[in-house]
Amino acid sequence: MSLGTGVVMSEDGYIITNSHVIEGCGAVDVVLQDERVFQALLVGQDAQSDLAVLKIDCAGLTPAQFGDSTLLEVGDAVAAIGNPLGEELRGTMTDGIISAINRDVNVDGYTMVLLQTTAALNSGNSGGALINDRGQVVGITNLKMRAYDNTVEGLGFAIPTTTVKTVVDALIAHGRVEGRPTIGITGYTVTEELAEEYGCPRGVAVQSVREGSDAQRQGVLPNDVIVAVNGETITDMDQLQAIKEGLAVGDVLTFRLWRGGHYLERDVALVDQYTLEE
Repeated sequence: MSLGTGVVMSEDGYIITNSHVIEGCGAVDVVLQDERVFQALLVGQDAQSDLAVLKIDCAGLTPAQFGDSTLLEVGDAVAAIGNPLGEELRGTMTDGIISAINRDVNVDGYTMVLLQTTAALNSGNSGGALINDRGQVVGITNLKMRAYDNTVEGLGFAIPTTTVKTVVDALIAHGRVEGRPTIGITGYTVTEELAEEYGCPRGVAVQSVREGSDAQRQGVLPNDVIVAVNGETITDMDQLQAIKEGLAVGDVLTFRLWRGGHYLERDVALVDQYTLEE
């Protein structure tokens, strides 16, 4: 069973939470502040932004007020509201400050641009509100930094409302975020140790190529090693993912590949990731 927090965004029952909170759940129950329980419909979710929208059959709710996260500055006072450690402590508020803005954080292979806060976050806070000193939601809390087996205190993250609005609007309209570019491959970083062991260069080794992708059409194969893109040397998977930032579906990348001792180049167009999932 997964427990988390949600933010009511409309009078008619739309609720924002984190995608990871409801991931793999066959059914989702929402407990309101007045103890009423509703089974929720999943409107849509997006793992890359870690956002999801739920809908409950309830009218007359009081929605949260949303603020503009672009107006935040380092040092601004904020508070996190959520259900740390489960229902017994639900509605807990912890205070802190904005300690960084536009922080790049790698989560499950995706680079997220997040707000960093000193407000205490614990299991169960995910999907809750980060509010400013005017009571406006400026972020959706989604991550507490951990280092190996140690918990790092005073280092929490939230999705800024600028991102939340764009993704939530898309999820309500389409159930997903469309137009997000992908190369159409899975891969892993070839470290210096792996390169020595297998006699190949450092880079990103292709594990699989998605059917219907331009990478497949251009002849990219499993076990190819991507060593450069558009003339830029590639040394790890994060770097390869970062190259897509700011690009659109249809943009073309020139890959330099290593295959069985030989180098070759392939021009690969980015495709909409959801066309590969349908």
